[in-house]
Amino acid sequence: MNIEKIKLDKIIYECNKHIERLNKSHQKLSVFFPLTEDQYVKFDDEASSYLDQYLYRFSKLQDSIGQKLFKAVLDYKKEETSNKSFIDIMNKLEQLEYIQDIEGWFKLRDIRNQLSHEYEDDLEELVTIINKIFISKDLLESYYFKVIQKLNS
Repeated sequence: MNIEKIKLDKIIYECNKHIERLNKSHQKLSVFFPLTEDQYVKFDDEASSYLDQYLYRFSKLQDSIGQKLFKAVLDYKKEETSNKSFIDIMNKLEQLEYIQDIEGWFKLRDIRNQLSHEYEDDLEELVTIINKIFISKDLLESYYFKVIQKLNS
C-alpha cells in the first residue's frame, strides 16, 4: 500500500468519525429546528452540549474535507498538487468529477465562517446562522459521499 493511500484512508476514517458524531447530534437536536431565539436561550445543558458538538463536528468535517481530503484524493490519483491554490485543486476535482458544485462549497464555507464571528450580542443573527448550518448538513455530507463514491467506482 502506498503512502498516498494510507494518508487517504486516515482522512476518510477521520471524516467518518465526524459524520457519525454530527449525525448523532443532528438527531438529538432535530426537535428544536428550525431554532428560535426563545428556544435557544432556554436550552438546558444537554441540548447546549449537543449543539456545541454539532457546530464543532460540522466545522471539523468541513475542514477535513476541504483542507485534507480534496488534496489527498488528487495525490492518490497522482495529480500534481504542489504549489496549487485551493481553487485550482477544486477545479481539478470538478474536472475529474469528484465534485460538481464549487460555488456550493464556497457557500458552505461562508456560512461556517459566519459562525466564527461572535454574535453573542446579536441573538437573532446567531440563531439565523445556526439554522443555516443545521440545514446545510446534507449538502456538506454530499461533497464527502460524492468523493467516496467516485473513489470506489
